[in-house]
Amino acid sequence: MKTKIETLKEFTLFSGLEEEHLETLAKIAVPKRIVKKAVLFREGDEAKGFFLLLKGKMKLSKINPSGKEQILHFVQKGQSFAEAALYMNKAYPATAEALEESELFFISREALSDAMSSDPGLAMNLIAHLSRYLQLLTRKVEELSLMDATARLAQHLLGSMERATGLVRLGAGKGQTASSLGMAVETFSRTLTKFKDEGLVKEASPGVLQVLDEEGLKALSS
Repeated sequence: MKTKIETLKEFTLFSGLEEEHLETLAKIAVPKRIVKKAVLFREGDEAKGFFLLLKGKMKLSKINPSGKEQILHFVQKGQSFAEAALYMNKAYPATAEALEESELFFISREALSDAMSSDPGLAMNLIAHLSRYLQLLTRKVEELSLMDATARLAQHLLGSMERATGLVRLGAGKGQTASSLGMAVETFSRTLTKFKDEGLVKEASPGVLQVLDEEGLKALSS
């Protein structure tokens, strides 16, 4: 139980919760494991609960009217996802696929509802998180509609960069990363090549970039 509680403390979703609240959540958090490329849930499936990513990487996507996949978000270790479905409707609004072998906690809709009924502090914390998530989606729409390819890629690299090392891991591959930024693969590759030629980044190893000029990227991202 103590290990579960310590793990839950690392999630922004539960920041500020008292120990007793974390104990309640630890009791209803169910460990799950999913292999690479497996689908956790599909768009339209009944939303039975939400997830906390302990290890690995997940992709959230939708299929647009023309049948093309639109990537909404890459979920990283330490992030939660699918919470909105618990409050907005009874179906998951997107498909979740594992990009790597992943470990998660699952918290069911029913168990969470019971916990919030007896714990107003927990309910308020989750509402605050959903507000932050809405802001994230709003910024995503702004990026896709207002920014050119150069600004989008620069902002993505800055947001994905490991602060200690300056490394950016393109674990999803160029195609999926390009889709998540709303650009064609050719445009992504051309823009990335431009960044390399200008000395902003270099390829450290296959699928891994090294940021050489953070300030230069910041200038391009605004």
